[in-house]
Amino acid sequence: MQLAIIAQLSIALLAGELAGRLPLDRWWGLVALLAAPTIVVVIGSWLCRRALGGMDRMEAGAADRLYAFADRARWIATACILIAALSELPIVLRHAGGIPLVVVALFGAGVAASLAVSWILWPIERRARESSFMRALDAGMGVHPMPSRAAYVFAQARTGLLPVLVPLLVPLLLGELGAQVGAHREGADPEAWRLGGMIAGAALLFILVPVLVPFILGLRRLAPGPLRDELESLAGDARVGISEIWVWPTQGLVANAAVMGLFPRLRCVMLSDALLECMPREQVRAVMAHELGHVARRHLTWLVIVVLACWVAAAEIAEPLAIAAFEELSLGRREAEIAEIAHWTAIAREVGMMVGALVLFGWISRRFERQADTYAVQLLSARAGRPDAAPEAVDAMVGALGSIAFLNHVPKERSSWRHGSIRWRQDYLRGIAGRPHDRLAIDRLVRALCWIALVIVVLSAVVPRSGG
Repeated sequence: MQLAIIAQLSIALLAGELAGRLPLDRWWGLVALLAAPTIVVVIGSWLCRRALGGMDRMEAGAADRLYAFADRARWIATACILIAALSELPIVLRHAGGIPLVVVALFGAGVAASLAVSWILWPIERRARESSFMRALDAGMGVHPMPSRAAYVFAQARTGLLPVLVPLLVPLLLGELGAQVGAHREGADPEAWRLGGMIAGAALLFILVPVLVPFILGLRRLAPGPLRDELESLAGDARVGISEIWVWPTQGLVANAAVMGLFPRLRCVMLSDALLECMPREQVRAVMAHELGHVARRHLTWLVIVVLACWVAAAEIAEPLAIAAFEELSLGRREAEIAEIAHWTAIAREVGMMVGALVLFGWISRRFERQADTYAVQLLSARAGRPDAAPEAVDAMVGALGSIAFLNHVPKERSSWRHGSIRWRQDYLRGIAGRPHDRLAIDRLVRALCWIALVIVVLSAVVPRSGG
């Protein structure tokens, strides 16, 4: 989902450059834009009815096609938004309300499509919840009533969309504000002010997220008791300072966890209600150890450097390729054709830079997740007095990943841009069982990647770029 949202926002921001490139007038552009959520609703509703019928007949995997379509729906919406961006619709919208209206209209269609996915999944989720009531009661687990359809869509937006949108939009909005301020100051460089605004937005997020998220998501403190004592003891053994452990109320819809905050006085860990209520205690400890691993290995800080390095590296590759392509394609062309080639090579450069940076960042991010999984095994093994990766610790982390996949209705083979597939992570963990946990290759690899990223960022700051 994250990649599709980033792609949709990027298309909306580039719509001014893309507009009018297809022979489609504004009305066809509007049709393409409205098709984004409409296709999701129409096809999704049909698949939902088929899935419900299959569940009535006790067919195995009755909802598989619906969930497979839900995975692809956001990319279908992305294609519709791209067609709309290439039509004359952005030109009309820009005349009516400027660039902000273009971005809101195009990106809004993507958000509507994401909400439509939740809308069509609700009947299946309700049926699954109802069928599990008796099993949950027999097992002594907490049971949450299924929320209404509107409440379910809102909950999915709050837990799925907000954590992705806020880190994207805050730096962009403050960057745009900085550019506007710079444009009205004599002798100021608007692009430098834009960069400053984006950096300020990112810094603001790092500081305020641990303060604001509890209010936005309605978090509550984990009650005092044996579980809280055990998790706080785990943080003490990891030498990670945390100010609070929160319970994330999702009405049992999400099994997940997260750590937030760079500074110990603001740092907190949140564990969802489904995770705490449905997973065995040893798996909850493994999830907590995984989150502590992100802090112990300084992933929150290094990710900022890695993001910058990925963009710098992608730019250094895309720029000469774009120049070479322009020079090759411009040979023997007329002036008007050269201008058109320059326009498209500039767009190709920006798209290539974005794709390259995202691919590289995703690959590194997946290694960070693998290292956090490894750290959980290392911490749990060390607490048991084992110098090697204890099979019990490996089983706890492997089981936790499996439970998260099951509770979130995620196939273990499904790959994730930032986390990798559950199966990929489980297979790796099984492979380190019994090996000395202080000499694992993933720690050396991530350490090398971090220092390479730092060198790239420093060189980009001190070495002047040659003009193209």
